[in-house]
Amino acid sequence: MSPLGLAFVPPAQAADPDVAIIGAGVAGLTAARALMAAGKSVQVIEARERIGGRAFTDSTTFGFPFDHGAQWIEAGKINPAMAIVREAAAKAMLDRSEQALYVAGKELSKEDYERFEKIAHAATRRIAEALKKQPDVAVGPLLVPQDPLERLAYAMVGPLEQGVENGDLSARDFTRQPEAEPQYAIAEGMGAMIARWGAKVPVKFGARVVRVDSTGAQVTIETTAGQMRARTAIVTLPTGVLATGKIGFAPQLSAARREAIAQLPMASFNKVMLLFSRRVIDAPAGRNVTGLTGKELAFDTIVRPAGREAALVFVGGNHARALEEEGSRAAVTFAVSALAEIYGNDLRGAVAKSHATQWGKDPFATGSWSVARPGHADKRAVLAQPHHDRVFFAGEATDPVWATRVGGAYASGLRAAKEALAALAAPRR
Repeated sequence: MSPLGLAFVPPAQAADPDVAIIGAGVAGLTAARALMAAGKSVQVIEARERIGGRAFTDSTTFGFPFDHGAQWIEAGKINPAMAIVREAAAKAMLDRSEQALYVAGKELSKEDYERFEKIAHAATRRIAEALKKQPDVAVGPLLVPQDPLERLAYAMVGPLEQGVENGDLSARDFTRQPEAEPQYAIAEGMGAMIARWGAKVPVKFGARVVRVDSTGAQVTIETTAGQMRARTAIVTLPTGVLATGKIGFAPQLSAARREAIAQLPMASFNKVMLLFSRRVIDAPAGRNVTGLTGKELAFDTIVRPAGREAALVFVGGNHARALEEEGSRAAVTFAVSALAEIYGNDLRGAVAKSHATQWGKDPFATGSWSVARPGHADKRAVLAQPHHDRVFFAGEATDPVWATRVGGAYASGLRAAKEALAALAAPRR
């Protein structure tokens, strides 16, 4: 069997593991499972009290699965993360929701729908033409809105898709992503599936890593819960966490890697789940509603998801960050007001429960996913390079194709596991 096969074999028993893995998100769990399948001993170190990282399903607040973070597997025919679905024997549901577009509470006319399509196609063409002339460019100067319809269309490029304003979005990084279709959701919730899939991985919870020292015979990892040693280490932390400087490295990270971390900041993208006490939204179950409010603030929504009397509202970019700064109720207030413009003020009094995510305020995430600044799409490959031969980096930010997605975390975990296996097989110096 391949050293990265799926069947588990008992790992070698040792006081210190072969590989210490920092972070129990998808990348860390993937690397751990692959190494365990190859007969290596691993220990995952996780600051949270759960596994999954930015994939987390809450099934208690609303009585049904609510994914706070990762929710879909895009481009399902080629996305490497579909392997998780198969290995977990999970139920994947094809997402085929129809889309409706609104500006200031009114649905677009037939003529405006047709114009919107032309605007979207022109935007795609403009970005592609710009990249033929230069290696990279910011999306913002290419897409300057002249009216609300263009403003809505362009918001669906950066803020509502990438969690960043177009002026801060690398055209090269944006266009390297495969198309989303077909897109799948997970019946039990993405986070729930990943937690079940990674349940056999040994994880030490509540331990925040403060230093990784690879200058000695073994790699020493200092945590808030004590010290451990391993022959090699894999770091899977988000770039936003690495950028805080709260984790030291010996030897120090190279200037190139530090620059890569700085140029791959975290996006701001949050969700608001609203549960209603009665039916107040007159729309087909699962309809995707994207709109611009009367104040020209963009939002995306899934109304009546799975036939439930609820709505899931998405906000991104500077608006999402501002709502986080205003406090926990600000995003809920915005979501209710945005939907009330479309479905009427009766909706306001029917909100039974609500919850807004705040990934930017999560100290173990500091945002939703990594985004490359204009001119720095190549920094993902830099971040993925080994550090001092025995410390490897994984996570969605390090993947050149599937970054920002679960598939990127999964693919990077397999890559880092292969690198660790090669290091373990090499003669000791």
